[in-house]
Amino acid sequence: MKLVNKFTSIVVLAVLFVGSSAFALSSIEQKRFDIQAAVSVKKMIKEHNLEIVDYEHVLKAIGNGTRKGAIAVVIDARPLKKYQVSHIPSALALPDTKFDSMYESVLGKVSKTKELIIYCGGYKCVKSPKLAVDLIKKGHKNIKVYIAGMPQWKKQNYVEIDPNVAKAMFEKKDTLFIDARPWPKFFGSTIIGSLNVPDTQFDKYAGFMPADKKTSIITYCGGYGCDKSHIVADKLRALGYKNVKVLAAGFPEWKKAGYPITGGSSKATAKKDSKKAKMSKSGNLMLGVDTGTVDGEWFIKNYKNLPKSVVLVDVRSKEDFKSGTIPGAINIYVGDKKAQQFVEAIPKDKEVIMFCGTGTRAIEGRAHFEEVKKDLDRVFYLDANIDCNKNNECKMEANEPIGI
Repeated sequence: MKLVNKFTSIVVLAVLFVGSSAFALSSIEQKRFDIQAAVSVKKMIKEHNLEIVDYEHVLKAIGNGTRKGAIAVVIDARPLKKYQVSHIPSALALPDTKFDSMYESVLGKVSKTKELIIYCGGYKCVKSPKLAVDLIKKGHKNIKVYIAGMPQWKKQNYVEIDPNVAKAMFEKKDTLFIDARPWPKFFGSTIIGSLNVPDTQFDKYAGFMPADKKTSIITYCGGYGCDKSHIVADKLRALGYKNVKVLAAGFPEWKKAGYPITGGSSKATAKKDSKKAKMSKSGNLMLGVDTGTVDGEWFIKNYKNLPKSVVLVDVRSKEDFKSGTIPGAINIYVGDKKAQQFVEAIPKDKEVIMFCGTGTRAIEGRAHFEEVKKDLDRVFYLDANIDCNKNNECKMEANEPIGI
């Protein structure tokens, strides 16, 4: 009886210690928290009634892994150097020690009702609950703490890295770089030594992947708005590769930093050839240097005044489309359709301009028309980086022509 009462007392004390906090954990994760979490972490969670979430919750919250595709805003509370070396896909850096100086630039424009998921270095790390408390004081209403943090995530999934870390790995020459963009983009310019494995053709190239599943691999594509590198990373993980990283900033930031690339002369050639740009058959669209494109700079200046005989088609996923698009655009996702299916889905009585976030999906859309050899004189794509908010207010920057 005394032993039973003693055990009961321990259970009651444990419940009192963490019982006032809100938990969204599986029974296994709850046990891990009870056993592994530092006393200071438990105390802060109890005092501020912080909600804790597990790996599965975070996995769903990051969506396709891109910042646009994430359902929640994931925040890394660790020091910047730790963040740069590896972080959860789509995560933003906001070190708890830099809160006052970095808050406005990182979260100043984020709705106070938006779900925020904070993490740091695991069960012993007090930085994530500390940052959560700071955010509550700023008025944020939907805050959760991923208490298992980076240690657990790295064991179960791929991570993102910053360009400077990717450059350091490039110089060591012990990492395979995979360019997940379509072949025309790869041909125009890529990170030196990269293997071109478009996400849509991964199964075709799977047999060429390294035999050693511990090989260090970095995937990349067209920048933060591009999900191709994340798709390839997922496929590599499914094949058993354990050391997969995504350079989410992609080729644009690598190039901007002046790191080694191929095709360095393409810019000059494209500028020289740009004088040859001509109008579409209808006379409504100025065509670009690259086959099948509309001129990017021309489009940015004129897209608000296009005639009704021109339709804009956002070829991204439904979720990305809902997060913001060019006003007036319709949505036809290119990623889940074969060539003939996609061609049949596109409006047939108008000139068409396809676009996405970085130009990569739009290239695939045009390639489908080239495959079926149909409507090549009225269906074009826009090669540009496009960032639109939920109010469909867009920032656009035309990409340099590839020259083909």
